[in-house]
Amino acid sequence: MVSAASVTMPYCGLTTADRWLTSWNFDPIVIAAIAAVSVLALHGPRNLGAQRWTAVALMAMLWISPLCAASATLLSVRVAHHMALMLLLAPALALGWPKLRLGDPLAWAIGASLALAAWFVPSVYSFAWQSDAAYWALQLVMLGAAWQFWATWFAPATDSRPLIAVAAPALLAMAMGFTGALLTFAPRPLFAEHIFTTVLFGVSPLWDQQLAGLLMWTAGMVPMALLAFVRLGRLAGAPAEGARC
Repeated sequence: MVSAASVTMPYCGLTTADRWLTSWNFDPIVIAAIAAVSVLALHGPRNLGAQRWTAVALMAMLWISPLCAASATLLSVRVAHHMALMLLLAPALALGWPKLRLGDPLAWAIGASLALAAWFVPSVYSFAWQSDAAYWALQLVMLGAAWQFWATWFAPATDSRPLIAVAAPALLAMAMGFTGALLTFAPRPLFAEHIFTTVLFGVSPLWDQQLAGLLMWTAGMVPMALLAFVRLGRLAGAPAEGARC
């Protein structure tokens, strides 16, 4: 059973179809954090400037622009927000700060998959809706795991571990595919909060949820699966000697 939605407002607040373009988030803590990253980008190596400023721009898009309020209002935009965080911002951070990496891409793929899946547990989703601290904890855990996935996957050492290079994005693709299937084929809305918010954009909760699942597939699963297939093709064409996990 879907419980009644909390009357509390989610982080960034709600918006409507006719005013979402003016629904900017001016949280001073977020602005200060992005400004701090901008300072790091400004004083970093010039050859990494494009990647670092791309990361800054993506942070502003995700947490200052009207996309933030739209992601609180529609589950489909929430999924788009997550995919942008994992597949755009995280690799930009990995390329902009290439020395900040630790561990193994497969382990981080598992971590990123679990962090993404946690968002779509209804009780966890409600907790993040009701608590700004919970929202940011989930966002930062997912971003951190995705950042380190890309950082370790891009690392030169991964080229000598071709099976890991294939398995890590394949695992993320499977996690996104499974989550997308749950959202697309669920016979009823899974998240009480959006029963009361999708009307602001003139769509039904189930339609919004199904669109969220389709976005998870097209914007998440498909790119990660293609990445795995490209690496698999490279592995198939490589000499057998010297390949290791």
